[in-house]
Order: sequence, then structure tokens, then C-alpha cells
Amino acid sequence: MNSFTLKPHTKIENISIEGNLVLREQTIRLSFVVKGALDEYIFPSKSIPKKANELWKSTCFELFLANEKEEAYYELNFSSSLAWNFYYLSAYRSELEELKLLNSPKIERFEAKNTFQILFELPVENLEKFELYNVACILLNKEHKRTFWTIKHLNSQPDFHDKTSFSRIS
Repeated sequence: MNSFTLKPHTKIENISIEGNLVLREQTIRLSFVVKGALDEYIFPSKSIPKKANELWKSTCFELFLANEKEEAYYELNFSSSLAWNFYYLSAYRSELEELKLLNSPKIERFEAKNTFQILFELPVENLEKFELYNVACILLNKEHKRTFWTIKHLNSQPDFHDKTSFSRIS
């Protein structure tokens, strides 16, 4: 299991984001727990799970998977609305290619006072080929400004795709 704490790109003190990533038995399991002043942020309402694009324009949770020796990598996006998508990129920030999956993901969300939790689970073949990962979150605040969160920020602009900021899968 890979536990993580996300850091905001610009200083934000009213929210914290932690989570876990498990890549085991041909299954991706990813969870995020957002705590704090949730009423200052927009979490899209729960809907029917479906594939969708441009989830990053609102509150969105993301996973990147890569192999050290290849330029190509994968990007998984999902929303509190239960919308999701899984993409293949042949090189850094290349055109997104939607992956056709045999199984739909299982997405669950839980809310309590000042806590929002989202769990994502997806069966995927060949997980053993991945050595690196990055997790990220975009939170849209009530002023419609996106805040960018990841394990480590290396540049003056948020960049979740930069493989030098990826972590090793343990």
C-alpha cells in the first residue's frame, strides 16, 4: 500500500487531503480523504457512474501510472459525481487516448461533517509493469477557482504529468 498526503500548489490551510493507493491482484484501489472547510469547495453531486471527459475542469481526483523506461503513461480521472475516464498518453502531455475497458470501475463516496471520502476500484491487467505513480486532486472552490494538489510540486506551475515528480510504487 502506498499512503500519501497531498500538498497544495499555493498555500491553503483550510483543507487537508490524504489517501492510499493499492495495486494488487490486477486491481487498482485508490482512496482520497478530504478534511476541513468543505463548504468552501464544490463537489459535484452524485450521479450515475459514466465515462466523461474534462473532469479536471471541476473537482477531480487523478492517478498517473508509468514505467521508468518508457515515455508513455496512463491517466485515470474520477469525480465526486462518479463520472470517470482512463487515458493512455504516448508521451509527455500528448493527446489523450481513451482506453476501452472490459470492466467499469466501482466508485463510492462518503460524506460526514467536514470530511469527504471517495474510493475508486478498477480491475486492470498487467499492473505489474508499472513502477511509478503520481496522485493528484483538483478542488474547485466556490469562487470557481481551481486549486491543485499533489504529492510534490517541482515547478512554478502545477504539472501532474511531470514524471520527475512521480513516486516509486512500493
